[in-house]
Amino acid sequence: MFENGHTQRIDVPRCHVNIAFNGSDKTRIIYMTVAISSKHFIMFGSSGSRVLNVINISYIQSRSKRVWVRKPLGSPMAKSKIFRITPKPVLPEDEKAEIKRLFDNYKNSMKSIRHYFFEQSLKQAESGEVAQMKHRLEDQEHERLMEENRLENEKTAMLREERLKIQAEKTQQNVLASLIKKEGEAKLHEIQIEDFLTKQMSTPFIQAENIEKAIEDALANPVNFNFALDLNGYVYRGKDTSIDTIPEEKRERLNSN
Repeated sequence: MFENGHTQRIDVPRCHVNIAFNGSDKTRIIYMTVAISSKHFIMFGSSGSRVLNVINISYIQSRSKRVWVRKPLGSPMAKSKIFRITPKPVLPEDEKAEIKRLFDNYKNSMKSIRHYFFEQSLKQAESGEVAQMKHRLEDQEHERLMEENRLENEKTAMLREERLKIQAEKTQQNVLASLIKKEGEAKLHEIQIEDFLTKQMSTPFIQAENIEKAIEDALANPVNFNFALDLNGYVYRGKDTSIDTIPEEKRERLNSN
């Protein structure tokens, strides 16, 4: 079972065992390794056992012989897995919305980055004769636009002056009309005052030189504002007037209106 050397390999189903012996005493085992998977193997020694990782997962080197631990990439699917349908994972709606939002943000960010680099590349590409020609055309276009702007400003200034002139004429006419109206109203007011004064002056007033005559006339013609009414509507003026002394045809009667 043992060979001359330091190691001995034993094939066990689903695992590979490597045993290292002492050179002088082949009955004494120094350490033993057991491959338990494609990525891990166990080392047993005098100090104990521990699990180690395989650096190269494609094969395990054992006495210059490759031991494949996986199927080659070009091999077809196993017959036992041909009709196997992997169930599609069902995600909640909120998780789908979050994934879509993150994906949209990623697309927008990448689009912005691509656009930025594209603009930077255009700027670098326009540093030659094409860029100079473009700058000359831009300067000519700028001068043309400035001249057009100047002409438009002059035209607008002329229209503004004409409009202000028309507005000034209208304002002057309105002021003159307002002054004429106020002057007419003032003259009419003066005429009304003169008429009022004339009427007041035409009213007889008792002057200082004829006050004695007015007193004598008032005493000679006394005025009594007392009067009485009967049931038939006749008026009897005076305080001491007798009804019997006034004939019926001369009696004063109130109007029925």
